[in-house]
Amino acid sequence: MKVHTLGGYEEVGRNMTAVEVDGEAVIFDMGYEMEEVINAEGEVNEMTTNQTLETGAIPKDEVLYESDADVRAIVIGHGHMDHVGAIPKLAGAYDCPILCTPYTKKIVEKQIEDDRKNIQNPVIAVEKRDEYEISDALDLEFIHVNHSIPQATLSWLKTPEGGAIYGNDMKIDRSPVIEETTDIEKMKKAGEEGIELMIPGTTRVEDEGRCRSEESVEVELRDVLDSCYDAGGAVVLSTFSSQISRLNTVLEANDGRRKVAFVGRSLREYTEAAEELGLIDLSDVEVVSYFDECEEVMDKVEGAREEWLVVATGNQGEPGAQMDKIASQTYPFKFREGDHVIFSSQVIPTPLTQANRYSLEKKMKSQGVRLYKDVHTSGHAKKEDHRDFIQMLDPSSIVPSHGTVQKLGSYVELAREEGYTLEKDVFISENGRTIEIN
Repeated sequence: MKVHTLGGYEEVGRNMTAVEVDGEAVIFDMGYEMEEVINAEGEVNEMTTNQTLETGAIPKDEVLYESDADVRAIVIGHGHMDHVGAIPKLAGAYDCPILCTPYTKKIVEKQIEDDRKNIQNPVIAVEKRDEYEISDALDLEFIHVNHSIPQATLSWLKTPEGGAIYGNDMKIDRSPVIEETTDIEKMKKAGEEGIELMIPGTTRVEDEGRCRSEESVEVELRDVLDSCYDAGGAVVLSTFSSQISRLNTVLEANDGRRKVAFVGRSLREYTEAAEELGLIDLSDVEVVSYFDECEEVMDKVEGAREEWLVVATGNQGEPGAQMDKIASQTYPFKFREGDHVIFSSQVIPTPLTQANRYSLEKKMKSQGVRLYKDVHTSGHAKKEDHRDFIQMLDPSSIVPSHGTVQKLGSYVELAREEGYTLEKDVFISENGRTIEIN
């Protein structure tokens, strides 16, 4: 069994890995490096593949080409851009289907449509717990797992050399708001059948303890929203657009007290896909994304500040996102002393994102806005969550991913506590490397 570590092994994002067995390979994820997308001059979806490669926004897959492996499938674990964003640029080079859950399928198809690329790969929806035959030797099963987006999965590849589990983003939420708790019994079953290789994400492995539940955020968010409404003034909230659980919580906590507007393109895309699958009800929500629509809604909010709750994109402070536009007075709305902004999110731990968020907060504070930060729980496993995954799946070998070398190293330290040895059965990789699992 060979592991081609193509992207996400030197950074948080740009995820792409291929597992090869007896000349057949399966690719897991094709994602953006979001900071490079933000830095890129011009719209990435207007660029050619080569132009995008030059920006560093997408993985380089030469090592997979050089291996002469027969790529039989592209498997996508969930619909975040650092896992699906590069599909329009790279997938067309492989004569194989794209496999994902039904919600992720809608996100993948939207990416291909927006990028205007002529991608011929069939996109096939595979339900969790169903087994999909990739080839005579390779089968796939999606295991349900909690994350900050609906229908996230552990991808369980069954091969003649044992199972391979790709779980780039996951956690165990024992009190989720929508969907079920991570399928612990299925993970234990996979471990009993034999997992030769596990590829986990490491984004929050340095954080001690376990992730708290989404239900606990529901209590906190309701309390914060109540206090803001009692104090009066405009209320603007920002969270990750794919966090459908959180958006449901916002609507329930609002309980019809104010009109609700979702402002931003990614909010429209993620929530409309979720509504089609019955994961959220937008019947009482005004959803806008085009500039004139956003301008019109924010004009309404300016004229009736205490009648609206605005949910906007841009919680990381991205220049040009809706939160930045609102704070920069791009629309006919101006913050006043005592208005409220709730960040139902955490800052992604990268220098550019931290700088962008600092700049956004500075603009708001200068206008007298009251900030409520980190009303949130992560979608990424923390240290003890990772220990649970190791113990339940009991993999023979581990190749940690989705992190800087420091994060990969922190995961190795945890694996050593569980009896693994560096470069024997746990590996720190880099982009473009091939590891042979014996």
